[in-house]
Amino acid sequence: MVAPADPLAAFERRIARLIRDPSTPSLDAASREIPADLAGSGPALALRGEILRRAGDPAGAAGLLAAAVERSPALLPAYHALALARIRCDDRAGARAAWLALLERDADDATARYQIALAWQQDGDRAQAARWYEAQVARHPASPKAWHNLGLLRLAGRDAPGAVAALREAVAHAAGSAPAWTALGRALARAGDAAGAIGAWTRARALDPRAVEPLERHAALLGERAALPAAVALLREAIALDARRPSLRFALAAHLSSLGEHADALAQLREGVGLAPGDAAGASALLFELQYDDALATREAVADEHVRWAARHADPLPAVARPARARAHRRLRVGYLSPRFALGPLATLFLPVLERHDRARVEVVLYSAHPHEGAVHARFRAAADAWRELPRDDEAAATTIAADDVDLLVDLAGHAPGHRLRVVARRPAPVQATWLDYYATTGMAAVDYFVSDAIATPAADAPLFRERLVLLPSRFAYRPLDPVAPSPPAALARGHVTFGSFNRHAKLSDATLAAWGAVLAAVPGSRLALRAAAYGGEGTADWIRERWARRGLPVDRIDLLPWLPWREAQAAYADVDVALDPFPYNGGATTCDALAHGVPVVALAGARPIGRQSASLLAAAGRPEWVARTTDEYVSLAIALAAQDGLERRRRELRAAFAVSALCDVERFARTLERAYEAMVAAGPRRAGDGPSGPLAIA
Repeated sequence: MVAPADPLAAFERRIARLIRDPSTPSLDAASREIPADLAGSGPALALRGEILRRAGDPAGAAGLLAAAVERSPALLPAYHALALARIRCDDRAGARAAWLALLERDADDATARYQIALAWQQDGDRAQAARWYEAQVARHPASPKAWHNLGLLRLAGRDAPGAVAALREAVAHAAGSAPAWTALGRALARAGDAAGAIGAWTRARALDPRAVEPLERHAALLGERAALPAAVALLREAIALDARRPSLRFALAAHLSSLGEHADALAQLREGVGLAPGDAAGASALLFELQYDDALATREAVADEHVRWAARHADPLPAVARPARARAHRRLRVGYLSPRFALGPLATLFLPVLERHDRARVEVVLYSAHPHEGAVHARFRAAADAWRELPRDDEAAATTIAADDVDLLVDLAGHAPGHRLRVVARRPAPVQATWLDYYATTGMAAVDYFVSDAIATPAADAPLFRERLVLLPSRFAYRPLDPVAPSPPAALARGHVTFGSFNRHAKLSDATLAAWGAVLAAVPGSRLALRAAAYGGEGTADWIRERWARRGLPVDRIDLLPWLPWREAQAAYADVDVALDPFPYNGGATTCDALAHGVPVVALAGARPIGRQSASLLAAAGRPEWVARTTDEYVSLAIALAAQDGLERRRRELRAAFAVSALCDVERFARTLERAYEAMVAAGPRRAGDGPSGPLAIA
């Protein structure tokens, strides 16, 4: 005799099938057919809960589904539905609990581990998310989404080999997924396999010809390798697909700028800022771009642009709370903020001052806005009384600085890449200044002082600055990292004069190139050696030569040389007889490096502070006669300095004189800077509504 069927069990099996059914009408039909005696059963509650979940009432659904699984613990699809309802209610912990309860009843469930991992990832717990993705792929290896997300987590955790392994599994199980191939390309690039990365992005593009990210990633990799024309071409292709993606405009502008195409770069930046008006870094890039060419905007227009940046991105930010101070510090407590405490201009223009600060007078805290490694970075850390790695969040970073109760915060970046001006805007210190790596106003109400000198920034320029000018005898002090090895003029062995410039290619304006062409034409047999990172990229030097040839420059006499590691780059000054400074964006550390090696530098004094940087440096070095006032004078100076009968003597004398010049008197500069800091703190911050103040001159 056959036992009678259990109506509740049969109803439960039917509802389990229906909950898995994506068709909502079938659920509605079933809800109207629930037997009266089963209306309060677990399956009935689960059915009504799933209908509510699909109708957009997750809270109501969660209540019914929780009651359903309590009454019918074997109704497994209801656990999934309950977890999804809780996710919609932002109750990810509750969702994970539902999926864990499901796994207790069905350890082989195909998706519960993946969903738990996803919930942990949404909560920002990468370690737990990775653990559960690993559990998912261990139990169900053919889980491409789990492999994909695990790869992205490993990539975020800087485990490039682990990311590559996971993403190779993702594409093995989902060979038609363009996003998976794109992510694999990212991991391969991070692992140093450029060819593999490009291959993965090419595959992604083949699968989805309208995908923009593979083009953007490919262009970024080419940009890192200085293959600039190819990067520009890819970004133009990407913009044709998605003209409203601001990151494409900003990236294209960066590469165009590196190629010296500043008008085009500025146009792209304006497009990008128009698309993303809240992007402070993108808007700062526009301000930085305006420094390269006087033709891009007037001085007054540039100053106004900076003030508008501040009005949108900085001035409205609220100040952080600073600790109440019971009494004044025994020493002046100064904080320096920079993303570049490493090898670079700060290594020769700031590190020497840092190491010479009078510790009986000044206590120094360094705030690093970007992680670095290496021996020079270690010297920065060792020279500070305290070191802070700032968090990425601007408010948290400002709170970190405020907790140190510094008397004066000195920003060393201005609007240069990687700056943290939105930290400074929160006024973490009672008095704030900017110095060193930028030559225009920040435009901000929260920055009280701009440190410079009377040549780079004469008092007449005060209306261009929102900050009060602080004018030192010299804006910088310089000391090479290593003792300079003497070298004879290159012309003695080669029989011809070699002019040179080791500045970024972006600084080579049309006016600079015209002047250099005139110099080469006037000095028979001479050559021009240019050294910059851009010239090492595939196709970049050829693109530049072709462009210059069309302009009539003697490209057969111009050597485009790739950049070298720092010590090798310093040694390469032995190959230069006369250094030619670009304009209107002058050299800084490169001007000092050339002088330290006994190489004379020809400069042109410009209309803006950045165009008077070398004039300031040459004056401090005791060589103001090498600063021209016109381009014709610039050309004449270069021709005169190329006279071979005086090269050897001049090189020897310059090297000796430079080492004892005011520019290299770091001890004296440090004392002057400390007096300036004391004067700034004594004068206090600028107040809202303060009228123009005359420069604060420090002798």
